[in-house]
Formats: sequence, C-alpha cells, structure tokens
Amino acid sequence: MKKIIINGYNSYIGNNFYNKFKKKNKIYYYKGDINQISNLKKYLKNKKFDTFVHFAGLSRSKCLINKMKCLKSNYYAIKKIINYLNTLDKKPYFIFISSSHVYKFSSKKIKENFLRKPRDRYGVLKLKSENYIIKNYKKHCILRLFNVYGKNQPESYFVPDLKKKISLDQIIHIDNSVRDFLNVNNVVKAINLMVQKNVIGTVNIGSGRATKLKSIINKIAFKMRKKPKIKLLKKKTQLVANISLLKSYGIKFVKNEKNFNF
Repeated sequence: MKKIIINGYNSYIGNNFYNKFKKKNKIYYYKGDINQISNLKKYLKNKKFDTFVHFAGLSRSKCLINKMKCLKSNYYAIKKIINYLNTLDKKPYFIFISSSHVYKFSSKKIKENFLRKPRDRYGVLKLKSENYIIKNYKKHCILRLFNVYGKNQPESYFVPDLKKKISLDQIIHIDNSVRDFLNVNNVVKAINLMVQKNVIGTVNIGSGRATKLKSIINKIAFKMRKKPKIKLLKKKTQLVANISLLKSYGIKFVKNEKNFNF
C-alpha cells in the first residue's frame, strides 16, 4: 500500500483520485494554501509518506484573470515544494500534473519529446515548472494531461461550459479544431498506475483519439434534446496525444469510457 500526500483540495482531478483510490492507498489530503510553505512543512512533519502528487494550482481560465496569482501558485509554490522535498533524508516520489498546453499544435499525434510551445501564461508556467522539477529533483514523473471530462465537472471546463451555453440557447463560437478527450476515471487510473510503478520521466495522459469540437457540441445537444446554435470559424488546430509510452506501462482503459461519451 502506497502512502501518498496529495494537494489541491478544490482540484477536480485530485478529488476524483482521492475518492477512487483512498481504500487502496493511504492518502493524506493537504487542504491548506500551497503558497504557505511553512504550513505545508508542519503538516508533513510527522507524516510517513513515499509519494507526493501535486494537483494544486490555478486553472487556465483563472490564470487569464489573475496573472500574478497564477505565477505565485503555478510556479513559485512548486519551486518551494521541490526545494523542501530535497531537504528530506528520504525523498518521496513526486508526480507533477502538467498539461498538453505546453505543446505546439500538430497535425500528427504528439509524442513526449515533441516541440514545446505554450500559447498562454498557463502553459508557459506549466512548462517552466516542468523544467525546474527536471533540473532539481530526480525522483519525479511529469504527466501531461490532455482534455479531461467527466461527471460533476466545474463550469470552468470545456464540456460544462458547452452544456450551459446550449441550455441557454446561446450562440457557440467554435472552430474546426480537433482535441483529445479522456474521461476523468481513466485519467486517475493512469495517475495511480504511475504511482504504483514509480515511473520516472514524462508521460502523456490522453485517449490518443482525435475528436472534432463541433461533434462534441452535437453529442451534448442531442442528449439534452436541444438544437445548438453554432457559429463555425475557419481556424483549425489539432492537439492529440501519442500514448504509446502510456500503453507500454500496461494501461487498460474502461471500454465505455475510452471514447468521448456521457
């Protein structure tokens, strides 16, 4: 049984990980502010743990609103945590939840060594954090998550936002872009697999399947028995994971959740 510290109390993925694996692992859920490193040190002082999974941080939408808070929470806090873990006699295995937003768009499926070219502050700080971890902490695993969806997802995510717009009969401005979607149940399953195997390095977490954004709108609207109001834009980009490395570790997705569905 693994002894795991996780942070990010309001994290959608963190909460799903905790609820799914709390009976199979000993999981301590740190609920404090990650920017207050002194409080985190006090919390960890008497805890026996072998793994630390970093779920905490501001979402992409919140980073657009508050740039300084994003810098503080999505980069400086990670630096402080890594620096602290390096002072421990027994250094834990550290997993950093990163994002596909570090990559450049590509018409081909993206491998872990593909060109990194973030398009916004969120992606820039994810990549900056990755680089700091790689340079300063040996026992690490960086997981680049592609688009996550699932039950009870906050409105800041893509699918809940679409549901809201469809229900309000709002016009949805969308382009011909293609993305990679994976159900949160499979995302946390992949994270747990990395934990159990102590995988070192960087791994893409996605479905490996290309899904048009327009088709997602139509699927959602069909289930809601609504006709969506779509304004299709000419722009087209693609961001789909090559998951060969993930598969090499023995991942087996739940059949009815490996494709985009509700």
